[in-house]
Amino acid sequence: MLPNFNRSWQPQSRPLHFSSVKVQGDRSLVAASPGKGVYHREEHGEWQRMSDGLPSESMVHRLQTTENRLYACTSKGLYLLQDNRWVNGDLEKACYQYKEEWGYAFAATDDGLLYRNGGEWKQSAYKRTVVYDFLFTPEYLYIGLEGGVGMYDRMTDQWAGFSLGVGVTSIAADRTRLIGATDSGELAISTGRGGFERIRFGDMFVFSVVSRLPHVYVCTDKGLFRVGRLGSRLTLFSLKPGLPVTDVDWLGSDLYMATLSKGIQTMRA
Repeated sequence: MLPNFNRSWQPQSRPLHFSSVKVQGDRSLVAASPGKGVYHREEHGEWQRMSDGLPSESMVHRLQTTENRLYACTSKGLYLLQDNRWVNGDLEKACYQYKEEWGYAFAATDDGLLYRNGGEWKQSAYKRTVVYDFLFTPEYLYIGLEGGVGMYDRMTDQWAGFSLGVGVTSIAADRTRLIGATDSGELAISTGRGGFERIRFGDMFVFSVVSRLPHVYVCTDKGLFRVGRLGSRLTLFSLKPGLPVTDVDWLGSDLYMATLSKGIQTMRA
C-alpha cells in the first residue's frame, strides 16, 4: 500500500511545533521542537521523546545528517546521536550548522566558523562573530553571518565580505544565484554584480531557504514556496500555502515539512 502523501504527522498526545526535520531511509522521522528537544517517530508509530544526553536548557537550532549519522546543532554545542543517546562532539559553543566537506568537518558557531580533521576544533574564520550557516560549491565557500555574507575563493585563497545590516541565518543556491534568509524575514539575493539585494514579499516572514538542485525552496510563515522567475522578475511559486513551514527534507521525491502548527506534513516534490 502506498503512503498517503497529504497526511499530517501531528503528535496525538500534545501539540508539538517543529523547527527542524530529518527523514530516515525507513521513513522514520526525527524532528526538533522549539524548547522541547528532539522527537522520533516510526512511519506508523507514535512520537517518542529522544533527548537523552542533551542539556535540559538547550535549544536545538538545526538537525543535520552526514553519512547516516545524525547531529543536533544546539545552543549548548554540537551533539551526535549514538545508541539513542546524544553525545557531545567536543564542541560546547552554541552551534548553528554542521557539515563535512573538502575532507574536513565544519561547524557554524557563535564564535566563528570552526573546522577539524579528526583532532581538535580549530578556528577557520570570523572569530568572535556569529556564523549561522555555510554553503560549499566547487570554487567557493559562502557563509551566513550576523551582519551579512562572507565568501572564500578556494582558487585564490581570498576572502570577501558583503555587509547587509541583518543576519543571514540560512543560505541556499540554484544554478545562477545565491539566496539567503535574513533574521528580519527577508530574502537576500545575489545580484551578479558583486553584491546582494534584500527583498521582502509583503508581510511574509521567511524562516529559512533550502537547496535541492535545480531549485531553492523557501520556508515561510505563509507556507512553502519555490524560487522562480516570471520573465526577468524573481518570484515565489506556492507549493504548500497556509502553513508556517520552518524546514524541509526529502526522501526520494517525497517532501517532508516541519511546521509550527500542523506537525510534519508530506507531499510529492
